[in-house]
Amino acid sequence: MIDTHIHFWRYRAADYPWISDAMPALKQDLLPEHIAPQAQALGVQAAVAVQARCDMAENDFLLQLAAEHEWVCGVVGWLDFTAADVADTLASYAGEPWMKGWRHLVQDEPNPAQYWARADFQRGVQAAQQAGFSYDLLCHQADLAAVADFARRCDGGWLVLDHLGKPQFGRPQAFAAWQEQMAQLAALPHVAVKISGLVTEYGPGATAADLYAHVDTVLELFGAGRVMWGSDWSVCALSGHDYAQVHSHWQDFRFGLSADERAAAEYGNAQRIYRLQAA
Repeated sequence: MIDTHIHFWRYRAADYPWISDAMPALKQDLLPEHIAPQAQALGVQAAVAVQARCDMAENDFLLQLAAEHEWVCGVVGWLDFTAADVADTLASYAGEPWMKGWRHLVQDEPNPAQYWARADFQRGVQAAQQAGFSYDLLCHQADLAAVADFARRCDGGWLVLDHLGKPQFGRPQAFAAWQEQMAQLAALPHVAVKISGLVTEYGPGATAADLYAHVDTVLELFGAGRVMWGSDWSVCALSGHDYAQVHSHWQDFRFGLSADERAAAEYGNAQRIYRLQAA
């Protein structure tokens, strides 16, 4: 099994401004040695490290972790895709065996919908796709329509929607709107989805049953061939969930899948989309 969404950092407040005083569990060093033994005991043989700060130094840090820890089998890093020299920067990473994809914290931009529509940003992501990299999409449900438009324009490689687009829980109208938005993305064959981050969006006390309708929708729309599982450790701790609990939720979600479908969702899709060697 491969965990396709995990975060690591050596904590400095200036580096991670999104970690507020209300998140004391995250204000500490969180590194592979802190979670890999527990994850491996649960059958998670490898993990993809995903960027948590918008700084080129993040790439060096995560690539170094991958070089030092066999358990870290890939990195989703960060670049400024609006920069005029983005193609040259991408080329400089062509020989990095652990660099698999990229992400920007678009959800934190002042106007995320407008950012997704930027022509220079789209050109940058298209260049990444042409270079063979995937791109992770980070947004809230409110911006899923903008993300779908972006995905239609950036169709030269894999796009991976993190956290099911951060759905709004608790309102039937929001669920219906989210289903319609996800159907638009599912119609695009180059878009995959991570089953991750849901406990954080739901809040403390989230059970697998609370999240099942959203997961079931994604499995129905995208099929087992375009979904991946990710723990979102250690951000999941904000909802009071530890790694074992998030992993247990996935065991409940996968109950109705065949053996082949489980294999795809748990490692095969990650290997294909992120070009991983780990199993």
